[in-house]
Amino acid sequence: MINSSSFAFATRAVHGGAEPDPSTGARAMPIFQTNGFVFEDQAHGADVFAMRRQGFSYSRGSNPTVAALERRIASLEGGTAGVALASGQSAWLVALLTLCATGDEYVGSSQVFGGSLGLMKRLDKRLGVKCAFAEPIPERIAAAITPRTRAIIIEAIVNPTGEVVDLDGIAEVAKAHNLPFVVDSTLASPALLRPIEHGADIVIHSASKFLVGNGTSIGGLIVDSGTFPWQNDKRYPLVAGAWEDYENIVPAERFPKNAFASACRLLGLRELGPGMQATTAFFILTGIETLPLRMRRHCENAEAVANFLSMHEAVASVSYPGVPTHPNHNLARRYCPDGLGSIFMITLKSADKAREVLTRVNLFSHLVNIGESRSLIAHPASTTHRSLSAKERASFGITDATLRLSIGIEDAPDLVADLAQALA
Repeated sequence: MINSSSFAFATRAVHGGAEPDPSTGARAMPIFQTNGFVFEDQAHGADVFAMRRQGFSYSRGSNPTVAALERRIASLEGGTAGVALASGQSAWLVALLTLCATGDEYVGSSQVFGGSLGLMKRLDKRLGVKCAFAEPIPERIAAAITPRTRAIIIEAIVNPTGEVVDLDGIAEVAKAHNLPFVVDSTLASPALLRPIEHGADIVIHSASKFLVGNGTSIGGLIVDSGTFPWQNDKRYPLVAGAWEDYENIVPAERFPKNAFASACRLLGLRELGPGMQATTAFFILTGIETLPLRMRRHCENAEAVANFLSMHEAVASVSYPGVPTHPNHNLARRYCPDGLGSIFMITLKSADKAREVLTRVNLFSHLVNIGESRSLIAHPASTTHRSLSAKERASFGITDATLRLSIGIEDAPDLVADLAQALA
């Protein structure tokens, strides 16, 4: 099975985590559309349930098709194990609840997707898991840490601004305080940026975006770097403590190379239950095969469109850091030399013009997904970030005149022409 980093990224994107089916010879990963799996005998079933023996019992917890996706994303990110979930939001929830209990705190970037902000606020109100929000720069993150802090969580490329965060700097802060560093790398994908190479301990993806690539499937992924020293750390009882109802398994001792992933599987899949469907995993596996090719085209198109818009008289600002005059340009290029993704905002000179553009574009679809092969456009203030206060939206640069663009893989001149006529 091809998982080794000795193979190039594009090779692992096609082959990683999967091999021809030994019983049928099927070359594509089969969809194991079944709830349960037959045991050889009573001892076999008991061993699988107690995690003494590898195997499958019930598809909510593990499934061969899903496991292939987990191996592939771990290989691409340079981690030791992956956990697939029903959505990116589920991945955030499971990661945070595995790290934090009632009364605990974590430092969270104030510059993340609106849905993630909503989740962090709700966890505080409902469960008493408090987020100390901070701007995603090292000194602000460091200033927000308290004795109750259990983790740091950020987005590598911010949704929807497209700005790239200083991962190395924040990783140094996390290491100095012995805190796990969690990075959502959805907008980069491992084709452009691999956070573990910059000190991340845990990586999260909404696989619904660039990984599947065509807007057909919802899924989330957690990748364990295998590098955080969990053993005997009483701050993290689900990772370093005994699970009494699972024969006192201590994930950090039984699975030292993927302790966090194992704890996420126990809590997230066996107990909370937001597992990924086998068919969804198949679609995402198939999408990842072309990820390097698509990301190259996404980035080339985004740069062409952003440069055009930055010169247009109807556009007040463009948030894409690929524009040479953008203040984030040099940092972004350092972390993402192969491309800066294709999600960014434009702010027009009036809210009326923004509403007009939404109805005049032809190639851009007005919807709230991102990372599809087709180009997309949305109005964040009234959709993805509507739950935020006006002050919070302003911190992103979002106004009623702001539009979010997700640039697809169409021909760039066609996209430019479509926006030109919509802005006229």
